[in-house]
Formats: sequence, C-alpha cells, structure tokens
Amino acid sequence: MTQKHSPQEKSQHVLDSSPGESKNVIEDWCTARSLPGYRSKQIHQYITEQSILDPSEMTSLPKGIREELSKDILASPLQIDQVLRSEDGTMKFLFRLQDKRSVEAVWIPTQDRGTLCVSSQVGCAAGCTFCATGTMKLSRNLRSSEIVSQWHMVDAFTRSEGKPGVTQIVFMGMGEPLHNYGPVSRSLKWLTSEDGFGMSPRRITVSTVGIVPKIPTLIEDHPQIRLAVSLHSAVEETRARIVPIQAQHPLSELRDTLSKLRNSVRRISLEYVILPGVNDDIQEALALASFARKCHGHINLLPFHPFEGAPFQAANEEDVERFREEVSQHYDGQVTARRSRGLDIDGACGQLALRSESPPAS
Repeated sequence: MTQKHSPQEKSQHVLDSSPGESKNVIEDWCTARSLPGYRSKQIHQYITEQSILDPSEMTSLPKGIREELSKDILASPLQIDQVLRSEDGTMKFLFRLQDKRSVEAVWIPTQDRGTLCVSSQVGCAAGCTFCATGTMKLSRNLRSSEIVSQWHMVDAFTRSEGKPGVTQIVFMGMGEPLHNYGPVSRSLKWLTSEDGFGMSPRRITVSTVGIVPKIPTLIEDHPQIRLAVSLHSAVEETRARIVPIQAQHPLSELRDTLSKLRNSVRRISLEYVILPGVNDDIQEALALASFARKCHGHINLLPFHPFEGAPFQAANEEDVERFREEVSQHYDGQVTARRSRGLDIDGACGQLALRSESPPAS
C-alpha cells in the first residue's frame, strides 16, 4: 500500500525512490494536494524524458505547484558551493548538502568526453593510508538523490560553458560505494534505466576497495557496468598494512570472488597506487601479475598523490614505468599507467578531503 503525504508533511526526494516507484511517489504527492491526475504525469515526464529536476524549469506547471515541489519532493539536495579549475581543464566541485556537510566531485575532460568522479559518502570508513578521504573518517552515507544530483548539476554546469558535459561516470570520489550499497544501486538504476535518465551502463565504473560480499550483488544487479578494484598490493602482508579493510575481507577471498565473476562482468580494472619502497619491488610485481591472471584484470597503475600528513612519497614517472615494465613481463593482459589530472587543485585520485567541515545543522 502506497504511503500518503499531507501537504504539510515533507516527503522524500523523488530520486530517493527507485525509478519504478517514482510514479507512485509523484501521484501520492499530487493526490494529497487534490491535484488532477495529469499533473503527476507532467511532472514525471519532465524528470524522465527531459532530465529536468529543477521545478522552476517545469514551465507548463502553475507557479504554486512549482514552488511546492521545490520545497518538497524536488527540493534540491545539494548546491554548488565552489568550483576550482585546474590548468589541465579538470574542475573540482564542492557541494554543500542540506545538513551543511559537504562532498566533492571532479570533472575530467578528454577531447569530446567528460568523466565525472562522484562521491557516495561524506568521508570514508575504509581508512586506506594513502588516501586523503580516509583521514576524514565517515560522517554519513549519501542518499541516491545526492549522488544523482552531482551528475545532473555538473552536466548542466559544464554544458553551459560549451563543454561536453558528463559522458562517463566513475564512483571513485569520497567514500566506499559498496558500504552504501542501497543508495548507490538506486542511483545506478536512475542513471541507466529507461525509466530514468538512460545513460549507457557501459559508461559507468564503480570502484571498491574490496567489500567481497557485495561485489557479486553489484554485478548481478548491474551486469553491464565496469568494476574497478582498489588493490594496491597482491601481497597479504603489504596490503594489510596499507588497506585496513584487508582484515575483514582477505586478499584470497577477493581473488576468488573476482575469478568467479570474470566472465560475468564487462571489465575488471585493478587500481594500483605505487608507493616507493612499499609495494613496488619484484615480489610485488610478480604477485600483481599472478592476481591479474586469475581474474583477467586490466591493471591500472598510478602514482601516489601527496596530501598533508601523508606517510608516503610520490612515485615519479620513471618509478611507475619501471614497475609497469616489470609487471608486463609476467602478464599478457593490459598494464597501463594513468596520467594524473587535477593535481594543482587537489582533485587527483586520493586527494579528495574537506579542509574544513561545517557541523551539521541542529
């Protein structure tokens, strides 16, 4: 039975329901206000057919309805607080949430594409020692409306400047996506389903540090997306030192899970931050090659990106290339080195952390 809302009761945002449930949410909202049935159809069409989430742009609706929507089921879950621009064209967006907390997202242009790195949590509980976000700890999970709105706002902002908008999405921002599976899965459905915004799931990558029990669920629910695993070492002792979640989800379990799923997922990428003197010797290279063979993974190497108080040094291009060549000698699959983007605005991988976090509203 569908829940009814009184006009005085603030409802959940439409995007916090699933695409399939959204019609009922809108119908209930209209019924509670004694609006004719065709109004709910209009609102739903604005959202799903025109990708309009701002009620002020729903110009065929009376002003009063638009104003009520903007305070209720289409109240903006976040606002752009600041935009930082890198010399390489990368843009970092600071979003202010309704409870005064903040998250960051990064837009990276490449020719006719625009890749958006979205956040799924305020902070992160994984605690990876080479990641600035891990130093923040976890404040709370993001709702699906807050995740999808990052995409919607950045796409509109960049297109307004004549840029290509958001053509690819990677869940590699603040937070561990699989620690917030419900809202992340719901946001994926909104982004990709015919009842939502219709983006190709092949243009979306979800990254995880290795929350083993949730990985098969993700692939079963969203078989066309790409999976990225933040590996960083294929040696048990080394990974336990730099990736604390290893204590809960051992490397052997992660390897076996990925091996079983290798024919079910579109692509598995193995993300590997090179930490000089920690995970870049010959034993580490051999272990990484062996791990990748088990799951047919695409190895993606990147240098460590420094942040204040970090216990590691950055690898230079020579360090990365030396390690890449060593791994390639023992693995026939793809081994690539990712170029850092947005370093001058602290927008590179592992650098997203809020320097000052406002307390939540009381």
